[in-house]
Amino acid sequence: MLKKYSVLRGFVILCVGLLVFCLSPLRAQDSDFVTWNKMKARHDVSSKVELYGDVEMRTRDALDEIDRWGFGVGTSVLLLPFLKAEGGYEYHYRNRGEDGWKSRHRYHAGVSFTLKKRQWTFTLRERFQHTFDGRGADEFRLRTRLKAAYKVTTWSPYVSLEQYHGLGKDEWFHASRFRARGGVEAKLSSSWSADVFYCYQHESDLDRHILGWELIYRF
Repeated sequence: MLKKYSVLRGFVILCVGLLVFCLSPLRAQDSDFVTWNKMKARHDVSSKVELYGDVEMRTRDALDEIDRWGFGVGTSVLLLPFLKAEGGYEYHYRNRGEDGWKSRHRYHAGVSFTLKKRQWTFTLRERFQHTFDGRGADEFRLRTRLKAAYKVTTWSPYVSLEQYHGLGKDEWFHASRFRARGGVEAKLSSSWSADVFYCYQHESDLDRHILGWELIYRF
């Protein structure tokens, strides 16, 4: 037992150190404190195929305004014990300030590679996404995320680092966004689980400090 919590303490120290190391050189012109709130439903069609749907609300301007509403649907397929493919669609209804509320759409597809070692799980995910609003503002991104988690009975602390790269002709492989996230995933019952997290997001003109939660129902 003492050994387990010693490893856990070392993992937490590693996560904090990694976040500090990655975030210390980053600077932005402005910053904002926001929240991300999501409810998700998952269903196992088989031992290898999963369907999901979710509803999300995000805030902005130090929680003063709603930034966007969104919903998504998707699926994932286990191709090999360590390899999973995914795909999905998202709809966003965004608050654009003086321009009012605007809609946009997003499709994404990707693969994830997982390595498990005792209580440790390491996951590398590569995701391509195409976002558009019907007015010519197409956005193409490649998202690379590395995540490490340590399982302790029914809960798992984790940390992840994610980099966005532009794929448009004027921004080919330009690093457009960076996220560092740390949190805890917990199994609440046989059907319910939760993810509570802090995420730091850096872009060229804005830093976001994000507190968020996800509530997941599996049936």
